[in-house]
Amino acid sequence: MVDSAPSDPRPGSLAELRASARGWHGVQLAVLGFIGLCGVLVDGSPSRPMWLQTLAGILVLSALLLACVATFLVGRAAWPVYRATASASAADEPEALRRASRDLTRGLLLTFVAVAVLALGAASAWWPEDEAQAGALVEARATTGESWCGRLADAETGTVRIASDQGPVVVELRSLAVLRAVDNCG
Repeated sequence: MVDSAPSDPRPGSLAELRASARGWHGVQLAVLGFIGLCGVLVDGSPSRPMWLQTLAGILVLSALLLACVATFLVGRAAWPVYRATASASAADEPEALRRASRDLTRGLLLTFVAVAVLALGAASAWWPEDEAQAGALVEARATTGESWCGRLADAETGTVRIASDQGPVVVELRSLAVLRAVDNCG
């Protein structure tokens, strides 16, 4: 009976390590694609401060860089590039195993760090809105010709309250000629 065992049956062999690295490499490419996709799907919400949007962009780019380095390290463990040397022998295998193991470990650690950095950057999307910005931006014109622009706010029945730059304005519905949503007050 012929036993078809792998070429190196020792646990923790270089062949096993490289096979594991190849499996992880596919996961890393998926993470890299996900980070790239998250980087282009930007909300650009004006309710978030500019410093927060800048920080989120830096974090996403950092996550992308970390994922690229991690993918390189795991790829180097999975598919090493050999240099032609006269002293290449089986005696070099422990060093190759140590190097591949170190690359795989560092690459996986960097992959998880990249995902955490991406999550931190994505958390900026949950920035709370200012209460003054919570309502819709409207322009109101009274039958007398006066007009106001601002955000809708809570008001009593039969009235409209507008939080404008000049302060809050309460207008009765029967005295309104126009009430329309606008993109900006200008």
